Amino acid sequence: MRYLPLYLALLFFLVAIVNSCTHQSSDNQAAVKSEDQALSIQQSDTTISVFRANQNQPILTQLAKADFRPYLHPIIAPDGKGELTEYSPGHHKHQTGLYWGFTRVNGRDYFHHPEGGYWQKVSASVIQSEGETVEWQTVYNLLDSTGSAVLTETQNWTIQLDSGKYILDLEWRGEAQTNVTIGEYDYGGLFLRMPWYEGIPGEVVNAARQRDEKAEGQRAMWVDVGMQVEGRGDLAHITIFDHPDNAGFPQPWRVDGQLGIGPVRARLGDWTIAEGETEVIRHRLVVYTGDLDDVEMKAAWEEYTGEGAMYSTAALWKIAQQEAREAKFLTPEAAVESMTVMDGYQVNAWAAEPMLTQPMAFCWDDRGRLWVAENLDYESRGHGFSNDGNSRILILEDTDRDGEADSRKVFLEGIPFPAAIAVGMGGLFLGAPPNLLFVPDRDGDDKADEDDIEIRLTGWGIRDRHETLNSLHWGPDGWLYGCQGFATPSKVGKPDKNARIYRANESFPEDILEGNGVDFNGGVWRYHPTKDRFEVVAHGFSNPWGIDYDAKGQLFISACVIPHMWHVIPGGIYHRQGGQHFNPYVYEDIKTIADHRHRSAHGGARIYQSDAFPAEQRGRIFMANIHEHAVLTDVLEPKGSGFVAHHGDEFMMANNAQWVGFSMEIGPDGGVYVLDWHDADICGKEVLHKETGRIFRITAKESLAEDWEGRYSDLNQMSDQQLIELQTSPSDWHARRARVILQHRAAEGKLKNDTHRQLRQIYQSASNVDYRLRAMWSLHVTQGFSVKQLQKALSDEDQYVRAWAIQLLCEDQSPSPSVLKQFTKMAANDSSPVVRLYLATALQRINPEARWDVAQALMTHREDADDHNLPKMIWYGFESLVEDDPERALTVASESRIPMLAEFTARRTIDADVPDMLVDQLGKNPATLISMLEGTRDGLEGRSDLTAPKNWSATYAKLKQAKSKEVNQLALEIAQQLGDTEAAQQYLATLKNQRVPIEQRRKALQNLADQQRNELLAELPSLLNDKNLRTEAIRAVAVFDEESLGEQLLSQYASLNTNDKLEAVQALASRPKYGWMLAQAIKSEEIPKRDVPAYVARQLRRVVGSGFVEIWGPIDELSGDLSASYAKYRSLLTETALATANPVHGRTLFTRTCGPCHQMYSEGGNVGPDITGANRQNVEYILSNVLEPSSEIQDDYKMTIVTTRSGRTYAGNITTENDRQLTLRVVGQEAVVINKSEIQSQEESPNSMMPAGLFNILSDEEVLDLMAYLRTDQQVTSLESD
Repeated sequence: MRYLPLYLALLFFLVAIVNSCTHQSSDNQAAVKSEDQALSIQQSDTTISVFRANQNQPILTQLAKADFRPYLHPIIAPDGKGELTEYSPGHHKHQTGLYWGFTRVNGRDYFHHPEGGYWQKVSASVIQSEGETVEWQTVYNLLDSTGSAVLTETQNWTIQLDSGKYILDLEWRGEAQTNVTIGEYDYGGLFLRMPWYEGIPGEVVNAARQRDEKAEGQRAMWVDVGMQVEGRGDLAHITIFDHPDNAGFPQPWRVDGQLGIGPVRARLGDWTIAEGETEVIRHRLVVYTGDLDDVEMKAAWEEYTGEGAMYSTAALWKIAQQEAREAKFLTPEAAVESMTVMDGYQVNAWAAEPMLTQPMAFCWDDRGRLWVAENLDYESRGHGFSNDGNSRILILEDTDRDGEADSRKVFLEGIPFPAAIAVGMGGLFLGAPPNLLFVPDRDGDDKADEDDIEIRLTGWGIRDRHETLNSLHWGPDGWLYGCQGFATPSKVGKPDKNARIYRANESFPEDILEGNGVDFNGGVWRYHPTKDRFEVVAHGFSNPWGIDYDAKGQLFISACVIPHMWHVIPGGIYHRQGGQHFNPYVYEDIKTIADHRHRSAHGGARIYQSDAFPAEQRGRIFMANIHEHAVLTDVLEPKGSGFVAHHGDEFMMANNAQWVGFSMEIGPDGGVYVLDWHDADICGKEVLHKETGRIFRITAKESLAEDWEGRYSDLNQMSDQQLIELQTSPSDWHARRARVILQHRAAEGKLKNDTHRQLRQIYQSASNVDYRLRAMWSLHVTQGFSVKQLQKALSDEDQYVRAWAIQLLCEDQSPSPSVLKQFTKMAANDSSPVVRLYLATALQRINPEARWDVAQALMTHREDADDHNLPKMIWYGFESLVEDDPERALTVASESRIPMLAEFTARRTIDADVPDMLVDQLGKNPATLISMLEGTRDGLEGRSDLTAPKNWSATYAKLKQAKSKEVNQLALEIAQQLGDTEAAQQYLATLKNQRVPIEQRRKALQNLADQQRNELLAELPSLLNDKNLRTEAIRAVAVFDEESLGEQLLSQYASLNTNDKLEAVQALASRPKYGWMLAQAIKSEEIPKRDVPAYVARQLRRVVGSGFVEIWGPIDELSGDLSASYAKYRSLLTETALATANPVHGRTLFTRTCGPCHQMYSEGGNVGPDITGANRQNVEYILSNVLEPSSEIQDDYKMTIVTTRSGRTYAGNITTENDRQLTLRVVGQEAVVINKSEIQSQEESPNSMMPAGLFNILSDEEVLDLMAYLRTDQQVTSLESD
């Protein structure tokens, strides 16, 4: 025992050495990493060369000769293999690597003339010679024919290394020495020449995925060129980014035949720089090797520009809309001539006007006829329901099978707004909001039995006519599936005594969101035709329009605006374009499966499962793309429990800007059919071509489809045995239609006695699992399965058979105890992630006690931690159990092998207001400690109503002693959130330490402000003078009710920059004392009225009271006579007046008045809708939105005004809300989390965030300038303020 102290001392010494070595190793690794990133510059008289650390050869050389255009050459690939630029190639002698040269500057050509007499060197200098980023500058004069300087161009370059890539940033500044006109031309500006030769492997791809010559002249945010240069076995790439601040963004691009690329603003026409003014143009170049990842590149562009929202490609939408309005109208025959289709395929017009007009939906019947919903009542996205009154359901047929419809019947006329159709079960299911109707045809005469039309469901909305119920489709399980967009709230349920069928010229009901029903605002739903039951399958998305399932019964949809491709899992909660989830405890929703991007709007989705096309097309999903005017395909690759969608082909390009394909079908012949709305307004804001509508048919030139007996027969006339045989057909069209007929016969008691035996034989014996699944589904829809038989299927050798057995056993939400017991065993032991996914889905359909057991078993699979679906689907089923029994949930979470579930359980425990149980669990040092600490931190955000539990002090002491720095930091953050004085002091020390990185100081300031720490008060006066922390300090002023801080803000106001002025106005409008000070400053004109946005004025009216109106004037109405206001501005806003207005000044006005809430050209806030794609050319459209902004508001954009008990007032949109908190999206700031216990008053305004008095603060000249900017079709130059 006497040696124990010596032993312990030695042990501690060794541990110290190990720790020291560990830290030293870590420090050395950081040093090595920093050294790897280090760059240096060497300069000579004519060159500036950039070197990597410890290398002798430059990675990039800037040539800056005395009388020669500056250029970069060579640029070496990041891995050192190959030169990526070429100097003076034989095909273009004037081209010099990477360079800048306009083709027409006051008529003189600087693109083709790099030599003296055109260029005069002023200077070349190194700004930053060493470090992770280096910087240099060249300054040259562009000379006229007399040798006088016309334009002085400055190129400021920086380069850094990032994850094996070079990041080159260029700021080009052109100072006009005289009035300069850059003449219209096809190329000129920044240009890149890579070392091309005939036959070199290479490709140009732009942000819209247009390739090579198809990218020539097209506008895009970025363009990538890759070539297999000498010395490489793969491609080396250079991507050039355009910037939203550049006039003309997104600019057209030159893509020449040798894959030279460059942005060309001059393609849009002449542009000018006035004498003495400076034009600034920015670009970034990404230099890398390997394969282009367009999703990653889009993210990199968003990081560069600060445009991370889903609308970052909105400028491309606007271009597509403009192209459509300007395009020449093509007849159906001319449209076919214009199309290009993949080799081996052909396209023809199967039907067109006058046979059909305004087609919104189509589907097949059992005879191979196409039914079409002509929605003649569609007027615009915001108006119209039944004014036309003669919408029709047509039946079109190709009787002689020559590939063109030759027969047309009218099945039904006069039901307003037919949006979705599906034939089956003895009639037509018709989605015509607010109803889902069943229209029978019992005698089969192709005429609706109108007296017997049934309202099966009601409550669908029509707020956005683009986003109502759509895409009806029979699922493999006998349910009728459909979609609906997020912008149209609905409350779907059984019809009551007030439900009725609407007719011509009747108004849409205003009370559909009242009464009983299921709330629904975006997602996938289903209805069972014999059980008469409605369910939401999945919530979320944007405007899904197109749904289908693959050979294994996996459901997919296509969507608009947000990424386009989604694998839909029953019970899933998916990414939304806007608004909030109904369940506030989702925490994280499921994202897209697409690994690529398209130019937004997709419509229609059909997975090819027929036999006419070659085998490589089978299983691909075919979609129409409205903005690309194309039929595209994706390859669906299984991965884990789900899929990844890779881009397949541009299968058919319409090459017609008025082609509006948005629905797809696969026909009995194996052809692909596309519904074309066809209009010059491709986004449905108005109907410009009321008499058009087309269906195009794409077929293989050499069809592989076998013409077996009965392929083109009326399937209704077939026997049960024949329909069963179709379940093994190579044409899934026939198998599907046959299954619906069998389902109908079973419902009517007309199924033959031997039918189930024959289906069971296929199910049990077929070698092709797809045929087994078809038979399985057929048995289910015809009630041919017993529970015992389905339970046996849980042990089947095929994972999809097992999975479907789970879903079918849970269809009625009442699986037996023995089934539940087997589920638990499968959750623990089944090797298939697909099966585990179906078990996770089942959690929402089984009783709570069984849910505990199945969920706990699913959480043991560490291999599922990074699965796309499983962690989230388990959470959606487990979440409600946490509040039921938080102690048990924490025990389960502490043993979870899936970190997300431990994290979310901890967070949900905080939301359930039982932090003491959570703290107790944290003190036990669970295996999931870090995840649970992260969940605790996230749950405590904004929860200033919570105090530290009694057991926190002891637990915090343990956590501070943990060896993990991550645990220490998380514990500190939690302590600060719980009001711990020691933690606050640490943040205060960080804030005051000038040597700490500025981002850490900002975070410390934000944390102290969030906790309303009084220690911060003494620091704020000096922080308001710190330019690096001023913005956060101004926001912190609003936390306190301190008159001296308000006085300081007002005294400093004139010296603040534009952004901080807006921050100051918002801070001062947040409290009564500050608000009154601000009101007096407005009254005395110390703060100009024009600096106060209208939404702040409305907030001030609430904060200050009615006295503010006396200072400001009317806020919510322009005048008592709205018609007079319209008359005034119609008279002002003439085309003549607008033609002479100043859109550049209008951009500045937009930034001040509209930009805090709205984005345009990827600039501005996200509180209101992005208006880039709006109908801005139409003065009446703009006037109606400005003068009557509250006439029709989506829920997502309604203003909520919240006043807390501490006297602070917020105005914004609610983004999320639960029982204890709400989150407001506030203009110009991060989202604000407010505890409901702190709310004194909360009011949802019936008005838009934008009040009607927007024009009140503008002069007539300013209104004209603002309107001129709003009507632009491309970004204009910003007024520069140095």
